[in-house]
Amino acid sequence: MKHLRGIGAVSSLVIILLIICMTAQVRTDRLDRGGEWLSWSPEKRTTYVDGFITGYQLGSHNACVAAEQLFGKPGKMYRLGDEHHPSEMPSARCLARMETYSKVKFTVSGDLDFSAYTDVITEFYTKHPEYRGIPFANLMDSLGRYKTADELYQMALKGQWPMRPVR
Repeated sequence: MKHLRGIGAVSSLVIILLIICMTAQVRTDRLDRGGEWLSWSPEKRTTYVDGFITGYQLGSHNACVAAEQLFGKPGKMYRLGDEHHPSEMPSARCLARMETYSKVKFTVSGDLDFSAYTDVITEFYTKHPEYRGIPFANLMDSLGRYKTADELYQMALKGQWPMRPVR
């Protein structure tokens, strides 16, 4: 008898959850990545960009260290290199190819200002809604080299991202 009451309670809970899930409305403007980005607050966009840049830098640095361990020659002396004579060290050559995301600035209060990135992505999705299917991670990856929403749009027109525009 206890088992039947337990099964009945669990069944009731499952039915209630199914009803809640079925009645929840999905907003079609948020199905694509651009719609999701535009639905976020400026603070959430800033948090995403901060996390993206931090993750990119840590991951790239770790990959370059691994390159040194895999391809470097133990005990071999490398010259440090300069702008006219690049280093021979695999890790240094790897690090030189990293994006810098150098447009991050400090505010008067000492906080980091990521608007050079958040504003461009927001402008791109706002001005070009047909390309909201392009993931914002792809846009961030390109913002190391490109600076404006119009430059991103030119890339989108050329089909330089794996995600095709939504129609």
